[in-house]
Amino acid sequence: MRRLAVFFSVLFVLVVKANPASSYEALLELPADKILRISQTWVEFEHHGFLPISEGVEVFQHWEDQVHSMPFEAVKVGFEQVVASILQGEVVRFDVYDPLYIRTMRVAISTDQFGTIEHKELILSPTSRLYVEEKGTGRGFQVDVGDEAVVFVKNGKLHVYDGRGSIWEFDQRLHIWSDPEGLIQINSFKRGTGSRFFPRYRGRFELTVADDNRFLVINEVSLEEYLYQVVPSEMPINWPLEALKAQAVAARTYAVAQAIYSRQGHLGFHVADSTSSQVYNNQPEAASTTRAINETAGQILAQSDGTINSTYFYSTSPGTILTDLGTWKDTSGLDLEGNSPWFRWRCTFTKIELASLFELGEISGLQVETRDERGRVTSLIVAGTGGEECIEGELNIRRALRPPGLTRINDNLGPQTLLPSALFFVEQTRDAGGRLESVTIYGGGNGHNLGMSQWGAKGMAEAGCDYLGILGKYYSEAQLITHSEQLRY
Repeated sequence: MRRLAVFFSVLFVLVVKANPASSYEALLELPADKILRISQTWVEFEHHGFLPISEGVEVFQHWEDQVHSMPFEAVKVGFEQVVASILQGEVVRFDVYDPLYIRTMRVAISTDQFGTIEHKELILSPTSRLYVEEKGTGRGFQVDVGDEAVVFVKNGKLHVYDGRGSIWEFDQRLHIWSDPEGLIQINSFKRGTGSRFFPRYRGRFELTVADDNRFLVINEVSLEEYLYQVVPSEMPINWPLEALKAQAVAARTYAVAQAIYSRQGHLGFHVADSTSSQVYNNQPEAASTTRAINETAGQILAQSDGTINSTYFYSTSPGTILTDLGTWKDTSGLDLEGNSPWFRWRCTFTKIELASLFELGEISGLQVETRDERGRVTSLIVAGTGGEECIEGELNIRRALRPPGLTRINDNLGPQTLLPSALFFVEQTRDAGGRLESVTIYGGGNGHNLGMSQWGAKGMAEAGCDYLGILGKYYSEAQLITHSEQLRY
Protein backbone atom coordinates (compact mmCIF):
# COMPACT_ATOMS: atom_id res chain seq x y z
CA MET A 1 0.00 0.00 0.00
CA ARG A 2 2.74 2.45 0.96
CA ARG A 3 5.46 1.47 -1.51
CA LEU A 4 4.66 4.43 -3.80
CA ALA A 5 4.48 7.00 -1.01
CA VAL A 6 8.05 8.23 -1.35
CA PHE A 7 7.97 8.00 -5.12
CA PHE A 8 4.91 10.22 -5.29
CA SER A 9 6.25 12.81 -2.86
CA VAL A 10 7.51 14.61 -5.95
CA LEU A 11 4.36 15.39 -7.89
CA PHE A 12 5.81 16.57 -11.15
CA VAL A 13 9.16 16.43 -12.84
CA LEU A 14 9.92 18.95 -15.55
CA VAL A 15 11.98 17.32 -18.26
CA VAL A 16 13.08 18.10 -21.76
CA LYS A 17 12.64 15.33 -24.31
CA ALA A 18 14.43 15.11 -27.62
CA ASN A 19 11.97 13.35 -29.89
CA PRO A 20 12.51 13.78 -33.65
CA ALA A 21 8.95 12.64 -34.31
CA SER A 22 7.51 15.49 -32.25
CA SER A 23 7.42 19.23 -32.64
CA TYR A 24 7.16 20.05 -28.93
CA GLU A 25 10.20 20.54 -26.68
CA ALA A 26 9.27 21.07 -23.03
CA LEU A 27 6.97 18.52 -21.40
CA LEU A 28 5.61 18.11 -17.90
CA GLU A 29 6.23 14.45 -17.14
CA LEU A 30 4.22 12.84 -14.37
CA PRO A 31 5.48 9.93 -12.28
CA ALA A 32 4.44 6.46 -13.44
CA ASP A 33 0.89 5.67 -12.37
CA LYS A 34 -1.89 3.14 -12.85
CA ILE A 35 -4.70 3.70 -15.37
CA LEU A 36 -8.16 3.17 -13.89
CA ARG A 37 -10.30 4.43 -16.79
CA ILE A 38 -9.59 5.67 -20.28
CA SER A 39 -11.53 6.91 -23.30
CA GLN A 40 -10.53 8.52 -26.58
CA THR A 41 -10.50 11.97 -24.96
CA TRP A 42 -9.57 11.52 -21.29
CA VAL A 43 -7.75 9.25 -18.86
CA GLU A 44 -8.15 8.70 -15.13
CA PHE A 45 -5.05 7.70 -13.18
CA GLU A 46 -5.07 6.24 -9.70
CA HIS A 47 -3.08 9.14 -8.22
CA HIS A 48 -3.09 11.87 -10.88
CA GLY A 49 -6.85 11.82 -11.39
CA PHE A 50 -8.54 12.93 -14.63
CA LEU A 51 -6.51 14.35 -17.51
CA PRO A 52 -7.62 15.32 -21.04
CA ILE A 53 -5.90 13.56 -23.94
CA SER A 54 -4.57 15.42 -26.96
CA GLU A 55 -6.00 14.40 -30.32
CA GLY A 56 -2.49 13.64 -31.61
CA VAL A 57 -1.29 11.74 -28.54
CA GLU A 58 1.76 9.51 -29.04
CA VAL A 59 2.35 6.16 -27.33
CA PHE A 60 5.69 4.48 -26.72
CA GLN A 61 6.21 1.08 -25.17
CA HIS A 62 9.42 0.31 -23.27
CA TRP A 63 10.43 -3.34 -23.18
CA GLU A 64 13.81 -5.07 -22.81
CA ASP A 65 15.80 -1.84 -23.32
CA GLN A 66 13.93 -1.04 -26.51
CA VAL A 67 11.35 1.63 -27.26
CA HIS A 68 8.58 1.04 -29.79
CA SER A 69 5.95 3.39 -31.13
CA MET A 70 2.50 1.91 -30.46
CA PRO A 71 -1.10 2.79 -31.37
CA PHE A 72 -3.22 4.55 -28.77
CA GLU A 73 -5.17 1.31 -28.22
CA ALA A 74 -2.06 -0.15 -26.54
CA VAL A 75 -2.77 1.97 -23.45
CA LYS A 76 -4.92 -0.32 -21.32
CA VAL A 77 -7.05 -0.06 -18.23
CA GLY A 78 -5.18 -1.70 -15.38
CA PHE A 79 -1.66 -0.98 -16.63
CA GLU A 80 0.34 0.15 -13.59
CA GLN A 81 3.51 1.73 -14.99
CA VAL A 82 2.34 4.42 -17.39
CA VAL A 83 4.06 7.80 -17.64
CA ALA A 84 1.96 10.68 -18.98
CA SER A 85 3.61 13.76 -20.48
CA ILE A 86 1.60 16.98 -20.37
CA LEU A 87 1.68 19.95 -22.72
CA GLN A 88 -0.75 22.85 -22.38
CA GLY A 89 -2.88 20.87 -19.95
CA GLU A 90 -3.31 17.77 -22.17
CA VAL A 91 -1.62 14.38 -22.31
CA VAL A 92 0.44 14.40 -25.50
CA ARG A 93 2.47 11.28 -24.82
CA PHE A 94 2.15 7.99 -22.94
CA ASP A 95 5.21 5.92 -22.09
CA VAL A 96 4.12 2.40 -21.16
CA TYR A 97 6.53 0.39 -19.02
CA ASP A 98 4.16 -2.53 -18.49
CA PRO A 99 4.83 -5.58 -20.67
CA LEU A 100 2.11 -5.81 -23.29
CA TYR A 101 0.35 -8.86 -21.98
CA ILE A 102 -2.65 -9.23 -19.75
CA ARG A 103 -1.82 -10.14 -16.16
CA THR A 104 -4.97 -9.00 -14.38
CA MET A 105 -8.65 -8.72 -15.22
CA ARG A 106 -10.98 -5.98 -14.10
CA VAL A 107 -14.49 -7.42 -13.76
CA ALA A 108 -17.68 -5.42 -13.23
CA ILE A 109 -19.74 -7.22 -10.58
CA SER A 110 -23.50 -7.26 -11.18
CA THR A 111 -26.35 -7.06 -8.71
CA ASP A 112 -28.68 -9.95 -7.87
CA GLN A 113 -29.67 -12.07 -10.90
CA PHE A 114 -27.08 -10.11 -12.93
CA GLY A 115 -29.63 -7.29 -13.21
CA THR A 116 -27.29 -4.30 -13.52
CA ILE A 117 -23.72 -3.30 -12.73
CA GLU A 118 -24.92 -0.32 -10.69
CA HIS A 119 -25.44 -1.17 -7.02
CA LYS A 120 -27.55 0.56 -4.39
CA GLU A 121 -26.24 -1.54 -1.49
CA LEU A 122 -23.51 -4.09 -0.97
CA ILE A 123 -23.01 -6.20 2.15
CA LEU A 124 -19.51 -7.64 2.54
CA SER A 125 -18.30 -10.30 4.94
CA PRO A 126 -14.67 -11.47 5.01
CA THR A 127 -13.40 -15.02 5.38
CA SER A 128 -10.30 -13.37 6.83
CA ARG A 129 -9.65 -9.78 7.91
CA LEU A 130 -10.96 -7.21 5.40
CA TYR A 131 -9.38 -3.83 4.72
CA VAL A 132 -11.30 -0.76 3.50
CA GLU A 133 -9.26 2.25 2.35
CA GLU A 134 -10.02 5.49 0.54
CA LYS A 135 -7.51 6.12 -2.24
CA GLY A 136 -5.75 9.44 -2.00
CA THR A 137 -6.22 9.91 1.74
CA GLY A 138 -5.48 6.49 3.22
CA ARG A 139 -8.51 6.76 5.51
CA GLY A 140 -10.19 3.49 6.31
CA PHE A 141 -10.81 0.65 8.71
CA GLN A 142 -10.69 -3.11 9.11
CA VAL A 143 -13.52 -5.61 9.20
CA ASP A 144 -13.00 -8.75 11.27
CA VAL A 145 -14.33 -12.21 10.55
CA GLY A 146 -17.96 -12.42 11.67
CA ASP A 147 -18.64 -8.73 11.05
CA GLU A 148 -20.27 -7.18 7.99
CA ALA A 149 -19.57 -3.95 6.11
CA VAL A 150 -22.51 -2.29 4.35
CA VAL A 151 -21.80 0.03 1.41
CA PHE A 152 -24.27 2.59 0.02
CA VAL A 153 -24.27 6.01 -1.63
CA LYS A 154 -25.80 9.11 -0.05
CA ASN A 155 -25.65 12.60 -1.56
CA GLY A 156 -23.27 11.36 -4.22
CA LYS A 157 -20.70 10.01 -1.74
CA LEU A 158 -19.78 6.48 -0.71
CA HIS A 159 -20.79 5.54 2.82
CA VAL A 160 -19.75 2.38 4.65
CA TYR A 161 -21.12 0.99 7.90
CA ASP A 162 -18.09 -0.64 9.51
CA GLY A 163 -19.91 -3.31 11.54
CA ARG A 164 -18.99 -1.66 14.85
CA GLY A 165 -21.56 1.12 14.95
CA SER A 166 -19.86 3.78 12.82
CA ILE A 167 -20.69 5.02 9.32
CA TRP A 168 -17.77 6.33 7.30
CA GLU A 169 -18.19 8.89 4.51
CA PHE A 170 -15.71 8.92 1.63
CA ASP A 171 -15.12 11.46 -1.13
CA GLN A 172 -12.95 9.24 -3.34
CA ARG A 173 -12.99 5.66 -4.61
CA LEU A 174 -12.55 2.79 -2.18
CA HIS A 175 -10.26 -0.19 -2.36
CA ILE A 176 -11.27 -3.30 -0.42
CA TRP A 177 -9.10 -6.38 0.01
CA SER A 178 -8.53 -9.21 2.46
CA ASP A 179 -5.54 -11.01 3.93
CA PRO A 180 -3.70 -13.20 1.37
CA GLU A 181 -5.44 -16.35 2.58
CA GLY A 182 -8.88 -14.72 2.65
CA LEU A 183 -11.72 -14.08 0.22
CA ILE A 184 -14.28 -11.29 -0.04
CA GLN A 185 -17.81 -12.64 0.44
CA ILE A 186 -20.92 -10.77 -0.72
CA ASN A 187 -23.90 -11.30 1.58
CA SER A 188 -26.40 -9.00 -0.13
CA PHE A 189 -27.29 -11.51 -2.86
CA LYS A 190 -26.74 -15.10 -3.87
CA ARG A 191 -25.49 -16.71 -7.06
CA GLY A 192 -26.05 -20.14 -8.59
CA THR A 193 -28.39 -21.89 -11.00
CA GLY A 194 -29.18 -24.79 -8.68
CA SER A 195 -27.94 -24.59 -5.14
CA ARG A 196 -27.69 -20.90 -4.27
CA PHE A 197 -24.63 -19.56 -2.45
CA PHE A 198 -23.08 -16.31 -1.25
CA PRO A 199 -20.32 -15.62 -3.80
CA ARG A 200 -16.72 -15.28 -2.66
CA TYR A 201 -14.11 -13.38 -4.63
CA ARG A 202 -10.35 -13.43 -4.97
CA GLY A 203 -8.36 -10.26 -5.58
CA ARG A 204 -9.66 -6.88 -4.48
CA PHE A 205 -12.69 -4.66 -4.97
CA GLU A 206 -12.66 -1.11 -6.28
CA LEU A 207 -15.79 0.97 -5.60
CA THR A 208 -16.67 4.20 -7.40
CA VAL A 209 -19.79 6.39 -7.38
CA ALA A 210 -21.98 6.03 -10.49
CA ASP A 211 -24.65 8.62 -9.60
CA ASP A 212 -26.38 10.13 -6.56
CA ASN A 213 -27.44 6.77 -5.13
CA ARG A 214 -25.58 4.01 -6.98
CA PHE A 215 -22.02 2.77 -7.32
CA LEU A 216 -19.88 0.42 -9.41
CA VAL A 217 -18.01 -2.59 -8.03
CA ILE A 218 -14.94 -3.75 -9.96
CA ASN A 219 -13.14 -6.93 -8.96
CA GLU A 220 -9.47 -6.79 -9.93
CA VAL A 221 -8.05 -10.30 -10.00
CA SER A 222 -5.25 -12.18 -11.75
CA LEU A 223 -6.15 -13.67 -15.12
CA GLU A 224 -5.73 -17.29 -14.00
CA GLU A 225 -7.71 -16.77 -10.77
CA TYR A 226 -10.43 -15.07 -12.79
CA LEU A 227 -10.73 -18.27 -14.82
CA TYR A 228 -11.09 -20.35 -11.64
CA GLN A 229 -14.56 -18.80 -11.33
CA VAL A 230 -15.41 -18.59 -15.04
CA VAL A 231 -14.92 -22.16 -16.25
CA PRO A 232 -17.21 -23.83 -13.65
CA SER A 233 -19.82 -21.15 -14.42
CA GLU A 234 -19.68 -21.86 -18.15
CA MET A 235 -19.31 -25.66 -18.30
CA PRO A 236 -20.51 -28.45 -15.94
CA ILE A 237 -17.68 -29.47 -13.63
CA ASN A 238 -18.33 -33.21 -14.12
CA TRP A 239 -17.69 -33.10 -17.86
CA PRO A 240 -14.54 -34.75 -19.31
CA LEU A 241 -11.24 -33.08 -18.45
CA GLU A 242 -10.30 -32.49 -22.09
CA ALA A 243 -13.54 -30.59 -22.70
CA LEU A 244 -12.87 -28.50 -19.58
CA LYS A 245 -9.34 -27.77 -20.83
CA ALA A 246 -10.70 -26.63 -24.20
CA GLN A 247 -13.15 -24.39 -22.33
CA ALA A 248 -10.31 -22.99 -20.22
CA VAL A 249 -8.27 -22.01 -23.29
CA ALA A 250 -11.31 -20.51 -25.02
CA ALA A 251 -12.30 -18.55 -21.90
CA ARG A 252 -8.74 -17.31 -21.36
CA THR A 253 -8.46 -16.18 -24.98
CA TYR A 254 -11.80 -14.39 -24.79
CA ALA A 255 -10.73 -12.60 -21.60
CA VAL A 256 -7.39 -11.49 -23.06
CA ALA A 257 -9.10 -10.22 -26.22
CA GLN A 258 -11.64 -8.25 -24.19
CA ALA A 259 -8.85 -6.70 -22.12
CA ILE A 260 -6.89 -5.82 -25.27
CA TYR A 261 -9.77 -4.06 -26.95
CA SER A 262 -11.07 -2.54 -23.67
CA ARG A 263 -14.52 -1.68 -24.98
CA GLN A 264 -15.51 -0.73 -21.44
CA GLY A 265 -12.30 1.14 -20.66
CA HIS A 266 -14.20 4.38 -20.05
CA LEU A 267 -16.03 2.60 -17.21
CA GLY A 268 -12.86 1.08 -15.81
CA PHE A 269 -13.37 -2.62 -16.48
CA HIS A 270 -12.53 -5.23 -19.10
CA VAL A 271 -15.50 -7.58 -18.76
CA ALA A 272 -18.76 -7.93 -16.87
CA ASP A 273 -19.56 -11.01 -14.79
CA SER A 274 -22.69 -11.87 -16.81
CA THR A 275 -23.53 -13.35 -20.21
CA SER A 276 -22.74 -9.97 -21.77
CA SER A 277 -19.11 -11.15 -21.45
CA GLN A 278 -18.68 -14.60 -19.93
CA VAL A 279 -20.30 -15.75 -16.71
CA TYR A 280 -18.11 -15.33 -13.63
CA ASN A 281 -18.66 -16.78 -10.15
CA ASN A 282 -22.12 -18.20 -10.77
CA GLN A 283 -20.80 -21.55 -9.56
CA PRO A 284 -18.15 -22.15 -6.88
CA GLU A 285 -14.62 -23.15 -7.81
CA ALA A 286 -14.13 -26.88 -8.35
CA ALA A 287 -11.12 -29.18 -8.38
CA SER A 288 -11.83 -30.43 -11.92
CA THR A 289 -12.03 -26.99 -13.51
CA THR A 290 -9.08 -25.66 -11.51
CA ARG A 291 -7.04 -28.61 -12.78
CA ALA A 292 -8.08 -27.86 -16.37
CA ILE A 293 -7.02 -24.23 -15.96
CA ASN A 294 -3.69 -25.11 -14.33
CA GLU A 295 -2.84 -27.71 -16.98
CA THR A 296 -3.39 -25.13 -19.73
CA ALA A 297 -1.88 -22.21 -17.78
CA GLY A 298 -1.23 -19.20 -19.99
CA GLN A 299 -2.41 -20.85 -23.19
CA ILE A 300 -4.45 -18.73 -25.60
CA LEU A 301 -5.34 -18.88 -29.28
CA ALA A 302 -3.82 -16.40 -31.72
CA GLN A 303 -4.19 -15.75 -35.42
CA SER A 304 -1.26 -16.35 -37.77
CA ASP A 305 -0.23 -12.68 -37.52
CA GLY A 306 -0.19 -12.82 -33.71
CA THR A 307 -3.41 -10.91 -33.11
CA ILE A 308 -5.84 -12.11 -30.46
CA ASN A 309 -9.54 -12.33 -31.26
CA SER A 310 -12.47 -13.21 -29.03
CA THR A 311 -12.98 -16.99 -29.03
CA TYR A 312 -16.73 -17.29 -28.71
CA PHE A 313 -18.39 -20.43 -27.41
CA TYR A 314 -21.98 -21.52 -27.00
CA SER A 315 -24.03 -24.41 -25.68
CA THR A 316 -25.04 -26.65 -28.60
CA SER A 317 -24.57 -26.83 -32.34
CA PRO A 318 -27.39 -28.17 -34.52
CA GLY A 319 -24.74 -30.25 -36.25
CA THR A 320 -25.49 -29.13 -39.80
CA ILE A 321 -26.08 -26.20 -42.10
CA LEU A 322 -29.75 -25.57 -42.82
CA THR A 323 -31.17 -27.37 -45.84
CA ASP A 324 -34.90 -27.89 -45.36
CA LEU A 325 -37.55 -28.45 -42.72
CA GLY A 326 -36.90 -32.18 -42.74
CA THR A 327 -33.40 -31.55 -41.41
CA TRP A 328 -34.83 -30.09 -38.22
CA LYS A 329 -37.17 -33.02 -37.60
CA ASP A 330 -34.21 -35.43 -37.81
CA THR A 331 -32.42 -36.21 -34.52
CA SER A 332 -29.69 -38.44 -35.98
CA GLY A 333 -26.20 -37.23 -35.14
CA LEU A 334 -27.15 -36.47 -31.54
CA ASP A 335 -24.05 -38.29 -30.27
CA LEU A 336 -21.84 -35.80 -32.12
CA GLU A 337 -23.13 -33.12 -29.76
CA GLY A 338 -22.54 -35.10 -26.58
CA ASN A 339 -26.25 -36.05 -26.44
CA SER A 340 -27.23 -32.45 -25.77
CA PRO A 341 -30.94 -32.01 -25.03
CA TRP A 342 -30.75 -28.84 -27.16
CA PHE A 343 -29.70 -30.65 -30.35
CA ARG A 344 -33.28 -30.41 -31.65
CA TRP A 345 -36.27 -28.59 -30.19
CA ARG A 346 -39.67 -27.28 -31.20
CA CYS A 347 -42.32 -24.93 -29.89
CA THR A 348 -45.87 -24.12 -30.99
CA PHE A 349 -47.66 -20.76 -30.80
CA THR A 350 -51.43 -20.46 -31.12
CA LYS A 351 -52.78 -17.44 -32.97
CA ILE A 352 -53.82 -15.96 -29.63
CA GLU A 353 -50.31 -16.40 -28.21
CA LEU A 354 -48.81 -14.80 -31.31
CA ALA A 355 -51.18 -11.85 -31.07
CA SER A 356 -50.01 -11.26 -27.49
CA LEU A 357 -46.39 -10.99 -28.65
CA PHE A 358 -46.94 -8.44 -31.41
CA GLU A 359 -49.18 -5.37 -31.60
CA LEU A 360 -50.37 -6.24 -35.09
CA GLY A 361 -53.90 -7.43 -34.45
CA GLU A 362 -54.67 -10.95 -35.66
CA ILE A 363 -51.46 -12.51 -36.97
CA SER A 364 -51.71 -13.77 -40.55
CA GLY A 365 -48.23 -15.23 -41.00
CA LEU A 366 -44.50 -15.33 -40.28
CA GLN A 367 -41.92 -15.22 -43.04
CA VAL A 368 -38.16 -15.76 -42.79
CA GLU A 369 -36.73 -12.94 -44.90
CA THR A 370 -32.96 -13.50 -44.63
CA ARG A 371 -30.42 -15.91 -43.15
CA ASP A 372 -26.69 -15.51 -42.68
CA GLU A 373 -24.02 -17.88 -43.97
CA ARG A 374 -24.49 -20.10 -40.91
CA GLY A 375 -28.20 -20.45 -41.55
CA ARG A 376 -29.30 -18.23 -38.66
CA VAL A 377 -32.44 -16.20 -39.24
CA THR A 378 -31.38 -12.55 -39.38
CA SER A 379 -34.65 -10.91 -40.43
CA LEU A 380 -38.22 -12.08 -39.88
CA ILE A 381 -41.44 -10.51 -41.14
CA VAL A 382 -44.54 -10.80 -38.96
CA ALA A 383 -47.80 -9.86 -40.72
CA GLY A 384 -51.16 -9.12 -39.14
CA THR A 385 -54.41 -7.30 -39.69
CA GLY A 386 -52.77 -4.21 -38.23
CA GLY A 387 -49.76 -4.18 -40.54
CA GLU A 388 -46.32 -5.75 -40.79
CA GLU A 389 -43.23 -5.71 -38.60
CA CYS A 390 -39.73 -6.67 -39.74
CA ILE A 391 -37.52 -7.86 -36.89
CA GLU A 392 -33.79 -7.51 -37.58
CA GLY A 393 -30.97 -9.34 -35.81
CA GLU A 394 -30.80 -12.89 -34.54
CA LEU A 395 -30.94 -11.94 -30.87
CA ASN A 396 -33.90 -9.58 -31.39
CA ILE A 397 -35.74 -12.35 -33.23
CA ARG A 398 -35.06 -14.83 -30.44
CA ARG A 399 -36.33 -12.36 -27.85
CA ALA A 400 -39.45 -11.52 -29.85
CA LEU A 401 -40.53 -15.17 -30.21
CA ARG A 402 -40.79 -16.10 -26.55
CA PRO A 403 -41.97 -19.73 -26.43
CA PRO A 404 -44.96 -20.54 -24.19
CA GLY A 405 -43.38 -23.98 -23.85
CA LEU A 406 -40.56 -25.96 -25.44
CA THR A 407 -40.13 -29.61 -26.42
CA ARG A 408 -36.53 -30.85 -26.44
CA ILE A 409 -35.06 -34.25 -27.31
CA ASN A 410 -36.16 -36.01 -24.14
CA ASP A 411 -38.19 -33.52 -22.14
CA ASN A 412 -40.55 -30.55 -22.08
CA LEU A 413 -39.90 -27.11 -20.65
CA GLY A 414 -42.22 -24.32 -19.56
CA PRO A 415 -42.25 -20.73 -20.83
CA GLN A 416 -38.93 -19.35 -22.07
CA THR A 417 -37.63 -15.78 -22.31
CA LEU A 418 -36.23 -16.33 -25.82
CA LEU A 419 -35.78 -18.97 -28.51
CA PRO A 420 -32.79 -21.25 -27.85
CA SER A 421 -31.21 -20.21 -31.16
CA ALA A 422 -31.93 -18.47 -34.45
CA LEU A 423 -31.41 -21.70 -36.39
CA PHE A 424 -34.99 -22.68 -37.13
CA PHE A 425 -37.73 -23.28 -39.69
CA VAL A 426 -41.33 -22.11 -39.43
CA GLU A 427 -44.29 -24.42 -40.11
CA GLN A 428 -47.70 -22.71 -40.27
CA THR A 429 -51.09 -24.38 -39.83
CA ARG A 430 -54.16 -22.76 -41.40
CA ASP A 431 -57.90 -23.46 -41.32
CA ALA A 432 -60.04 -24.25 -44.37
CA GLY A 433 -60.41 -20.55 -45.07
CA GLY A 434 -56.64 -19.97 -45.05
CA ARG A 435 -56.54 -18.13 -41.73
CA LEU A 436 -53.57 -18.85 -39.49
CA GLU A 437 -54.32 -21.25 -36.65
CA SER A 438 -50.87 -21.90 -35.20
CA VAL A 439 -47.15 -21.73 -35.89
CA THR A 440 -44.65 -24.44 -34.98
CA ILE A 441 -40.97 -23.57 -34.95
CA TYR A 442 -38.52 -26.43 -35.45
CA GLY A 443 -35.04 -25.49 -34.33
CA GLY A 444 -31.65 -26.83 -33.41
CA GLY A 445 -28.85 -25.87 -31.08
CA ASN A 446 -28.66 -23.43 -28.21
CA GLY A 447 -26.80 -20.13 -28.34
CA HIS A 448 -25.39 -17.89 -31.03
CA ASN A 449 -23.64 -20.69 -32.98
CA LEU A 450 -20.31 -18.85 -33.04
CA GLY A 451 -17.08 -20.59 -32.08
CA MET A 452 -16.98 -23.74 -29.96
CA SER A 453 -20.02 -25.84 -29.19
CA GLN A 454 -19.66 -26.84 -25.55
CA TRP A 455 -21.77 -29.96 -25.94
CA GLY A 456 -19.79 -30.74 -29.08
CA ALA A 457 -16.58 -30.46 -27.06
CA LYS A 458 -18.06 -32.88 -24.54
CA GLY A 459 -18.93 -35.36 -27.27
CA MET A 460 -15.46 -35.16 -28.81
CA ALA A 461 -13.81 -35.64 -25.40
CA GLU A 462 -16.00 -38.66 -24.67
CA ALA A 463 -14.91 -40.08 -28.03
CA GLY A 464 -11.25 -39.81 -26.96
CA CYS A 465 -10.24 -36.47 -28.48
CA ASP A 466 -7.88 -34.26 -26.48
CA TYR A 467 -8.35 -30.53 -25.97
CA LEU A 468 -5.99 -29.62 -28.80
CA GLY A 469 -8.11 -31.61 -31.22
CA ILE A 470 -11.28 -29.96 -29.91
CA LEU A 471 -9.80 -26.49 -30.30
CA GLY A 472 -8.49 -27.40 -33.75
CA LYS A 473 -11.99 -28.28 -34.93
CA TYR A 474 -13.71 -25.13 -33.72
CA TYR A 475 -10.88 -22.61 -34.15
CA SER A 476 -9.11 -24.10 -37.15
CA GLU A 477 -7.34 -20.88 -38.17
CA ALA A 478 -5.83 -20.20 -34.74
CA GLN A 479 -2.62 -21.42 -33.13
CA LEU A 480 -1.81 -22.00 -29.48
CA ILE A 481 0.56 -19.53 -27.79
CA THR A 482 1.12 -18.36 -24.22
CA HIS A 483 -0.36 -15.09 -23.05
CA SER A 484 3.00 -13.95 -21.63
CA GLU A 485 4.26 -13.34 -25.15
CA GLN A 486 4.09 -9.79 -26.48
CA LEU A 487 0.69 -9.17 -28.02
CA ARG A 488 0.11 -7.45 -31.34
CA TYR A 489 -2.47 -4.75 -31.98
